[in-house]
Amino acid sequence: MDLRSPAVGKVLRLLVAAGTRVERGQEIMVVESMKVEIPIKSSIAGTLREFRVGEGDQIQRSMVLAVIDG
Repeated sequence: MDLRSPAVGKVLRLLVAAGTRVERGQEIMVVESMKVEIPIKSSIAGTLREFRVGEGDQIQRSMVLAVIDG
């Protein structure tokens, strides 16, 4: 499953490593949009296969941020 960006902004922090098992609702990264920090949560339980962005990257709305296998 592709985890997509809810807004235009910048990636502040990645909170888990690729290959990690994540639970539904677990925060996996934090992005900043218009000076507001937005936690990005996994919408499913599964394994975080890869991040498609890194800390400091600029992101666009609906951009794929990470891939999670359920």
